[in-house]
Amino acid sequence: MTWRCTWCGREYESDDPPCDTCGRERFERVDDESESAFEAESFVWVCENCGREHVKNPKICSGCSHPTLEKRAVGDGDLASELSTPGYLDVGWPYLLGAVAVVAVVALALVGVIPVPGLGGPPAPPEAPGESAQAAGLDLRTVESELHGEFAAERGTERGRDDGLSALATYAVRHDIAAEYDPDYEGELPPAREFDPDCRTELGGDVVELSVDPANFDSEAALAAAVADDLLGRSSFETLVTREAGAEAVAVHVTPEDTVAVAYVVC
Repeated sequence: MTWRCTWCGREYESDDPPCDTCGRERFERVDDESESAFEAESFVWVCENCGREHVKNPKICSGCSHPTLEKRAVGDGDLASELSTPGYLDVGWPYLLGAVAVVAVVALALVGVIPVPGLGGPPAPPEAPGESAQAAGLDLRTVESELHGEFAAERGTERGRDDGLSALATYAVRHDIAAEYDPDYEGELPPAREFDPDCRTELGGDVVELSVDPANFDSEAALAAAVADDLLGRSSFETLVTREAGAEAVAVHVTPEDTVAVAYVVC
């Protein structure tokens, strides 16, 4: 004697509900002489969205994941003619659409239309009046490196460098100089997360313009020492330099008035 769940059609050797597949509490007896597991009043479950038919109730459509299926009674002839094996395109269509969407988002992020941290690089800094590379024959990148040494000596310990922090510091100092000296500038400083800094502590930073003229110094080290003395004499800046943190970044820019502006970011 064989018993079948009246809801999903699963067969059992005894009348012992509920059904392990769908939880139905009612079984029906199946004649052993029957040549087909599907009698005249067998059922299929038809997806209301894509029309796919299922022999058992899967709760969601196996083709499009639609949650609503309609139970329909069919005969053996209907099953033989109407039930078909899904093709690769039918089954894979939802996944294909998902892959296309992911590729589109990645492409937009790479060209900067959609900001995604860690993808496509940090925002490009604005153009700012003054000098960002050299001034009075001094290399400003070397001045930045010397400033890291001055701050490490003040703390008694080195800090790591981070590309995201460096990009943020460069953007911040150019943004401040452009806002002060360029009347046509209308930019804004992007949120720090768009630079994807690798922060292990709270992010902090400041931009300071000093009355220090690079022309009065004959070396990058001498200029950096004077800038560091001025900055560390400010209590708020000294707190940033000496607090607990894992990484820091320095960006130096010389203004159109031949003064030095410094951005310092730490986290």
